[in-house]
Amino acid sequence: MKYDNPVDVSVKILTSSRNAKDVFDFFLNVKNWESGGIISSVIKDENDQWICDTPAGRAKIICIPDKNCGILDHAFIVGDVTWNVYVRVIPNNKGSTIVWTFLKPDALVPEQFYEQLKSFDSEIDGWRRRLENDS
Repeated sequence: MKYDNPVDVSVKILTSSRNAKDVFDFFLNVKNWESGGIISSVIKDENDQWICDTPAGRAKIICIPDKNCGILDHAFIVGDVTWNVYVRVIPNNKGSTIVWTFLKPDALVPEQFYEQLKSFDSEIDGWRRRLENDS
């Protein structure tokens, strides 16, 4: 039996003083993602999918949430590259911790994968400021 090797993975974390319910609701509304400073012009289409502008071009975001379990998984599609992103909102005392797990898309080599994720750290900083200032 032949197995494919696992792909490269990157994990990003944000801890907030906001409770898990508020954080889940914040990220469930993709329009709020604009406060990260990377995506813009976010709209929801008739198919309940989100469309936005990114530095890499127009993107489509398909959310697969499960509020009871704190799951905010989504597919982020730009051109011919599909990022499957696994997101968990975890209660953390009176606050919460959000964990994003990125698997390298097949269309990218490892260097491209890690390079494209560098801007995600600044998005996390923008979201942290928005979450903490809106409390």
